Amino acid sequence: MKTIQRTIIQVLMIILVMVTGSVLPLLQPGMAHAEAAPLAVDADRIDKFVETMREKLDVPGMAVGIVQGDQTVYTKGYGISGPEGQPVTAQTPFILGSVSKSFTALAIMQLVEQGKIDLDAPVQRYLPDFELADKEASKTIMVRHLLNQNSGLSTLHGRTAFTNTMPTIDALIHNLKDTPLTETVGNKFQYSNYNYDILGGIIQAVSGKSYAEYIQDHVYSPLDMQNSFTSTPEAKLQGLATGYKSVFGFMVPFEQPDNQSMLASGYLISSAEDMNHYLIAQINGGKFHDRSVATAESVAKMHQPAIKDPTTGGEYGMGWEIVNGIVQHPGDVESFHSDMKLDGDVGVVVLINAHDYLVRGFKLSMVADGILDIIHGREPVEDVGSIAGTHIFIDLACIAMAIMLGVSAFNLFKRKKSFRFTPLRTSVFAFCLLLFNVVLPITVLYGPSHIFAPWRVVVSFLPGIGHLVFVLSILSLGIGAAKLIVLVHNLRLHRMKGSGKTIAS
Repeated sequence: MKTIQRTIIQVLMIILVMVTGSVLPLLQPGMAHAEAAPLAVDADRIDKFVETMREKLDVPGMAVGIVQGDQTVYTKGYGISGPEGQPVTAQTPFILGSVSKSFTALAIMQLVEQGKIDLDAPVQRYLPDFELADKEASKTIMVRHLLNQNSGLSTLHGRTAFTNTMPTIDALIHNLKDTPLTETVGNKFQYSNYNYDILGGIIQAVSGKSYAEYIQDHVYSPLDMQNSFTSTPEAKLQGLATGYKSVFGFMVPFEQPDNQSMLASGYLISSAEDMNHYLIAQINGGKFHDRSVATAESVAKMHQPAIKDPTTGGEYGMGWEIVNGIVQHPGDVESFHSDMKLDGDVGVVVLINAHDYLVRGFKLSMVADGILDIIHGREPVEDVGSIAGTHIFIDLACIAMAIMLGVSAFNLFKRKKSFRFTPLRTSVFAFCLLLFNVVLPITVLYGPSHIFAPWRVVVSFLPGIGHLVFVLSILSLGIGAAKLIVLVHNLRLHRMKGSGKTIAS
């Protein structure tokens, strides 16, 4: 089918050349249609859908923006921006999460246009002191590898930066000297925050400005993004929304840290109104009204699929995902979520001041997906499942585990009826001890830190349950050690006296 479509397009282009003497450029993802029909936004339907989803997802606030071509067609805030109850507006700032990566990619392409950066140059050309655990491989990592997320740096290591204590981007990069590569450079897609943190360092080295200053001067200002910030304290003074996290299913406000070392990968701040300006520039070849932040060629390169992304089933470009023809990127930090999507000449942004990595998770992106469905005349999906029911099940499971450990600890000090030592009883006791008090807790303690993220990140992103699971695992190991001591002691007494001794369980 694709081959037939391509052939038809080629024939039509030949006819156009014969008739007009010129060739019209093919539409690329994220580029506006030259003569697109005005978007008929059903504001009431979108309004009702967003409010319905906000209630079903049980999040405090959202802000939505929609653009078509070079025009904003919809912006609105929903719910509250914090515990004081201030309403969310189109101007309310939110932390963008990984949507920040597209800003970093744009800044890199601006410097490429100026001849200051070569995408195929090694990172060490711009950061001579850049070095990872593999010294030789470090020399082969190019700027393009960082943009396309195939430098060899892993997702796991990139997540450690969320709770780092590095005060600056340069300090973070310097601290990477012992970080290993988990894949051959250029070989495989691995989404890693470190890739874009390093790009932030390159921007600083090449421009002579801090990353924050560069974004303010070369992106925010020309796009008239007046409610966008590079500092959490500064944004708070201008009404930054308070982020919320789920604690045992209840949304609780949290103080968001100012993570300056991860500005380039996750902590830029903007509003729905300002993000509309940004999306207009992305749709219109870098232009917002009479200003330009990049050439059409640079924008097209950022939106161009570069490497397969198995996490989305699509491909990754430069700070953008390309999935089923949609150019997009979600953003997630501790207590914020965002989505931006480009579908032809239509752009949608959704900002949410809450997160729940255990249950709501990807369901938050259903809001942006549903808005696009409404725009295209489709029925949006509103079924998010039973969020409260799922949390109740998880909470009950946690309570059950805590009770079981409590009973187990209590039994260590409680006198029980004796029972004869037999090889079978002793073996069953030893097996249960090994499984429930050694293998399972060690797996829980070891697994997340070596597969998903370090525990300090887990408890930051999953407060309450993360803390409880960690504490219960430690307690289980302690109870297991106590049980083992009692078992050895009773076995020794049993051997000494010949028979009749008991075993505490």
